[in-house]
Amino acid sequence: MASYPVQLCELDNGVKLAYRLARPLDQSKETIVLFHSFLMDSRLYLPQFEDDSFAAFNLVAVDEHGHGYTEGPEDFTFWDSARDGLALMKELGVPRFYILGTSQGGFIAMRMALLASESTDPAAQTAVKGLILLGTNAASESDENKQLFKQVRDFWCSTDIPTEDAMRTKTGSFGGPEVVGEETYRQICENWRRRHSGSRGYDPAMRCLSGRDSIVDRLGEIKVPVLVMHGTADTIYSVAGAQQWAKKLPNVWSFKVVDGGFHYLSFTSPGTEACAEYIPLFIKSTL
Repeated sequence: MASYPVQLCELDNGVKLAYRLARPLDQSKETIVLFHSFLMDSRLYLPQFEDDSFAAFNLVAVDEHGHGYTEGPEDFTFWDSARDGLALMKELGVPRFYILGTSQGGFIAMRMALLASESTDPAAQTAVKGLILLGTNAASESDENKQLFKQVRDFWCSTDIPTEDAMRTKTGSFGGPEVVGEETYRQICENWRRRHSGSRGYDPAMRCLSGRDSIVDRLGEIKVPVLVMHGTADTIYSVAGAQQWAKKLPNVWSFKVVDGGFHYLSFTSPGTEACAEYIPLFIKSTL
């Protein structure tokens, strides 16, 4: 597998936003900026970096606040990540782009679209060409999920470094080593130990996730075309729930249900194959 080094962009607000490129930026190609799920980082999209189905696109995968190698404040919201995502694309000289988000990455993608649409800068208003939303949600977190997340957090943070059993509680979103392979799982665990050990490494991202606001009532403001994809094996957000909020989007290109797809839909089969089929088609159809 090729190496995709971390790059840092220091924004005007002092945040050092980390990102990876699948290949050098080519202004003749369409660009997709990708936002990952909870406790993952930009490497969530290595399957797409390596997939020839995406060779026609610039891929910019971002480490969000509280994750990966991004450096910034300990208290942040998904609105902060959305603003910084827009700022990054401006710094990279990419005036228009698609946004792909998995789980909480989808929260950021939708907020980026809302921020762009309400900008007073005409160029910013048209920056977002479309959204690709995988295994995500537009509502605030449910009380049931908040309680579940707290239980997992307390188990995870009961030791200075998360135990093997604690880390296993996170594997349902992608199937564990049996699905991703031992080496990939080892790298995921290494990242968890490095970035998310103890309350200091875990809680900032958890506060952001559990405390987010609902944007369901604002979905009508997102006018760009949207591809929504959701797996039937998603144990965090249901297909039925996604279908409910997606109805409020005025320009859904398609809602694709992926049989057997995990929460981290693009990361493992059969989601990787579904993404390789539908995402290039969506972009080609919405240029």
